[in-house]
Amino acid sequence: MRAILYLKEGLSLPPPLMELLEKMGIETVSPRRAEGADFVLVVGGDGTLLRAAPVAHQLDLPILGINYGKLGFLTEIQLEEAELALSRLLRGDLPQEERMLLRVNLKEEEFLALNEAAILKGPLGHMIHLRVRAGEEYLTTYYGDGLIAATPTGSTAYNLSAGGPILHPRTQALVLTPICPFMLSARPLVLPAETQVEIQLISPSPEVHLVVDGRINRELPAGGKVTIQRHPRPLKLLTSPTRSYFTILRDKLGWGESKI
Repeated sequence: MRAILYLKEGLSLPPPLMELLEKMGIETVSPRRAEGADFVLVVGGDGTLLRAAPVAHQLDLPILGINYGKLGFLTEIQLEEAELALSRLLRGDLPQEERMLLRVNLKEEEFLALNEAAILKGPLGHMIHLRVRAGEEYLTTYYGDGLIAATPTGSTAYNLSAGGPILHPRTQALVLTPICPFMLSARPLVLPAETQVEIQLISPSPEVHLVVDGRINRELPAGGKVTIQRHPRPLKLLTSPTRSYFTILRDKLGWGESKI
């Protein structure tokens, strides 16, 4: 079996994992040698997995993420369960989920988002005005520091930090979360997954940016429009063989821990 390997920047493959892969007969190759690969192996944190996602999606390969980072919502397999996960992968019975992706368009460019697309004001910019359409209908105009359009997978990322809701990753929905809105009535909004959202910057402000999954950054001029919609094909993500999504939430967010 062959795996395309993505490592956290500055990280070498840990010796125990290297020995495990050799024992199981799993060959690792760089993304430049992707021919004949069976899956994408990510060793690092969620940022490393986000970097690997476009390649995995293009090749229609599942991603197996082993957490060597900090939080690890996406790279949910711990090093101590890597042997079990890889064994089950070789047998063909490792759990796999399909994760909704976003197709993000700005002018002639198109980007892929697993977590979110965010429109953000610059550090010295004024409050920005963003006119939003949902499908064929005008929705509202947000006034504030920006706006996040997140997938259910991305609901535990930037969206959560901005006060947005947590969505189960199998939910088919899109969430819009304003960042520091001027009006307190501007609350996060959950839309059906098939909704096409158009966001237009209608106020002149320096250094307004479109940021996709924290890895793509494009400046958005006054009048610029960003179109966001669900990608027709989801991403395949191999999941932990021992821990459920709710177990991971409790672990990462400290739910149920006594504060007394």
